[in-house]
Amino acid sequence: MSNRNDQKETLTEFSMEKILKVPEGVVQEFKTPMTDREGHLKLVITDGMGIIDGTMITTGRTRPMEHFNNRPLVEMNFMLEGSISQTNEGLLKQYSFKKGYHNILFNPYSIERNCLEGAGTHRIFSAHIPPERMMSLFDSYVPELAPFAEKIAKGEPFVLHSPANGFSKHMKYFFDSFWDCPSPLSLRKLYFESKVMDLLCRQCEVLTGYEVKEAAISKTDLEKVYYAREILLNNLSYPPSLAELSRLCGLNEFKLKKYFKQVFDTSVFGLLQEERLQASKGLIYQGEKNISAIAYELGYAHPQHFQRAFKKRFGITPRELLK
Repeated sequence: MSNRNDQKETLTEFSMEKILKVPEGVVQEFKTPMTDREGHLKLVITDGMGIIDGTMITTGRTRPMEHFNNRPLVEMNFMLEGSISQTNEGLLKQYSFKKGYHNILFNPYSIERNCLEGAGTHRIFSAHIPPERMMSLFDSYVPELAPFAEKIAKGEPFVLHSPANGFSKHMKYFFDSFWDCPSPLSLRKLYFESKVMDLLCRQCEVLTGYEVKEAAISKTDLEKVYYAREILLNNLSYPPSLAELSRLCGLNEFKLKKYFKQVFDTSVFGLLQEERLQASKGLIYQGEKNISAIAYELGYAHPQHFQRAFKKRFGITPRELLK
């Protein structure tokens, strides 16, 4: 019979102190040290906010994880893959976070315990926001949530659960594109802060009941739409025509265009254009190719077309990017 202490990690203090010492806007990525699962974390700090994107991959039963929340931060939590059972001292008891679940949670100076439910991939995205900032946002922009600003001021714990599991098309696109950040450090700070504010806005839209219900897409068709996106990302230089893309992913052109817009909030051409321009920034910074060569490599018929598109998207020319 195994020792009960073998079934959980040693209680450790979850400290944002070390994280907060890293320069704002610098993305940190590392593997988790636990031996019974594979895992990695991405995190970044900006304007006092901590953003954590964690993935765990398991093949069997794993030990629970416990930590102490030693800072009074307001959390926004989103279960992107898999599920966990969370016990949050005095607030939640073995509450199941399943794929599509999200919440806003405040429980400072408390012990938190998470158990992965089943084998497979588990991914949770969290944003940790200073209480003064969240109080100001609730009071200024979301009168329905003003009572929770008072709770934050008094240090009273609370959790706002999503009414149903599932993410809107805006949220799906947010998580798909979140880490595609600008290269200059100063712009990254602006980027991450604005993205978290966008996510909070979308989440409040759901929590206050204002979200417009969208026509459901079947799981099979949703997989086909994501496959179409994958095809485009793998063929930025020589993308298939809309008719060919439709044939490759197994959706007719009408459904492909409709669902693409619904899921990614952009058209097929719009996503292709955006991904090309984002890819061009990396090539420009590498400095190994001139602007014309980059334009041709990414499928532009003429360098002038690329330069105009780049200036329209980023407000500067490709050459000005390096100045």
